[in-house]
Amino acid sequence: MAIQKCPICLATVTPNPRYPRFLCRQCATRATSVDGRQLEFANTDFTGGFAASYADSGEEYPSHECYVDGVRCHADEARFGGIVIEAVAEARVPHPER
Repeated sequence: MAIQKCPICLATVTPNPRYPRFLCRQCATRATSVDGRQLEFANTDFTGGFAASYADSGEEYPSHECYVDGVRCHADEARFGGIVIEAVAEARVPHPER
């Protein structure tokens, strides 16, 4: 079986060919918007779906795009429920001044 690593921290994760660039749990908890606001992702109900919101206000976040340590990522509903976040670019973006 091939070894798979989190593309952010390089921690070994359970291999998943469907999501070859998925983030480990620790890195996924650090997902932010491009302006650095912490995000939360969830299924909309017991059948799945996708919802994103700002952690500080609960306000809807109308995108799947997020950033972890400056790496552009994409959050979405996982095939069998839950949320999966995958890195989509190697390029890092600078964090705005906070």
